[in-house]
Amino acid sequence: MKNTKTKIILSAIICLSVVGFVGTINAAGASLYVSPATLTKTAGNTFSVSVGFSASGSKVCAVEGTLVFNNLTCQSITVASDVMAQSSPTCSNPYFLIGIPNCTTLDKTLITVSVKAGNAGTASINATGVDIIGEGASISTAFVGGNYTIIAPVVVQQPVVQPKESPIVENQPEEITTPQQEETTPTPVVAVTPEVNVAQASLFTVMKNILSFGTGKAWLAIIVIILIILVLTILYFVAKNRRKKI
Repeated sequence: MKNTKTKIILSAIICLSVVGFVGTINAAGASLYVSPATLTKTAGNTFSVSVGFSASGSKVCAVEGTLVFNNLTCQSITVASDVMAQSSPTCSNPYFLIGIPNCTTLDKTLITVSVKAGNAGTASINATGVDIIGEGASISTAFVGGNYTIIAPVVVQQPVVQPKESPIVENQPEEITTPQQEETTPTPVVAVTPEVNVAQASLFTVMKNILSFGTGKAWLAIIVIILIILVLTILYFVAKNRRKKI
């Protein structure tokens, strides 16, 4: 009889130990996390991450902690609408204590954080004082933060436009404007020829024709005149000599 009681007590202790061990394993699986856990962003860019918990089968009733930003500037923090924030986190005071109505064994997003990337290099979001609370007891303090790569922005060099040089204009001599003289139409000069008596002209023509033997050649008429003069001269001297002899 005594041996039977001892076996029952030992079996109960073993069962309680196993149940406690299993409960510890389940509780140890719950953790708080940042999603996405890794990203590559350009310096100065703004992006959003979420903070939630993975229950891993444990019943989670509340979560507590304080966010820590490294090379990231907090822009805003928004608490999910289906949870109860006993202490809402802000960028100036990122401490949070959030309760889950009726508790839950499912994974859940608690808050959304908007951050701005700092200088090129590495950046991170972590949390301190993490406590995942079950039904009246702390079940985990595990936290998986986010680690990010910040790259320098690509600088696009604009082509340098050389200013166009204005052509150097040398001082040109001032154009001297001379007054234009009025064009005058020259008066045609009409040669004035003496009037020739028509009768004399006709007589001269007749004599020229006679002396040139009707050819009308002036040179021939001149020769004839010369011959006449010569003949008359000879006759004059012959007559004169005759008078002297008489």
